[in-house]
Amino acid sequence: MTIEPASSVKPCPPIADTHAKRLKWWMELEPQWRAAFQFAFFGHSNQPSYEDLEALWQTPTLRFAGPTAPYANMSFELTNCSGLKGMSNLEALMIMHHKLSSISEVADMTHLKTLFVNNNAIESLEGIEKLKKLEQLFVQVNNIISLEPIRDLTNLRQLYVSLNPLKSLNGLTQKHTKALKAFFCLPNDNLTDREIMRVERTVGIRCRSL
Repeated sequence: MTIEPASSVKPCPPIADTHAKRLKWWMELEPQWRAAFQFAFFGHSNQPSYEDLEALWQTPTLRFAGPTAPYANMSFELTNCSGLKGMSNLEALMIMHHKLSSISEVADMTHLKTLFVNNNAIESLEGIEKLKKLEQLFVQVNNIISLEPIRDLTNLRQLYVSLNPLKSLNGLTQKHTKALKAFFCLPNDNLTDREIMRVERTVGIRCRSL
C-alpha cells in the first residue's frame, strides 16, 4: 500500500488565514483534539506557537494512528473528526484504529487524494461524495452498510472495504473500471456469491480478499 507524496504546502484556508483566527480555533477545540495535534503533529504538549498553528493549517498530510495501530503515534482513541473541519488543504489523511462513527467533516477536503479511516466504527461514508480527486480509500474494519457515496469517485485506484456489514456493492460502477486497480471487499460475511459474481461479470471489477 503506497501513499502518494502530497504536493507543496499551500496558504492557510480563509477560515484560518490569520493568527487570531487560528488561535480562536485552537481555544475552541475539544480537549481530545488539542491532545491529538500535540501528540501527532506538534510533538509537544505546550501551547502551540504562531509557527505551529500556521504549519498545521498549511500541511497537506495528517496522520493519527491510535494505540492499537501499527506504528501508533497516539496513546488514546479519538471519538469524532470535529477537529478537522475546514482543513481544505489536506491531500492525505489517516485516522486509523480509533472510535469514529462518522467522517462527514471530510466533505470540504476537495484536494484529498488519500484517506485511511480503517479500524474504526464508521457507519456511513456520507461526506466523501464530492472528493473527486480521491485515489486511495481504506475503510476496512468498520460498520459501513453502503458504498453509494463512492458512485461518482471515479478516480479511485485502491479501494478497501473488507470486514464491513455490506450486503451489496451498489455504488461501484463501470465508470470505476478505468482507474480502479485494487478492490478488496472480502471477507464480508453478508456479501453473497451472487453479488460478488454480479460485480465481477457485469461491472468488470475483480473482488479480492485481504
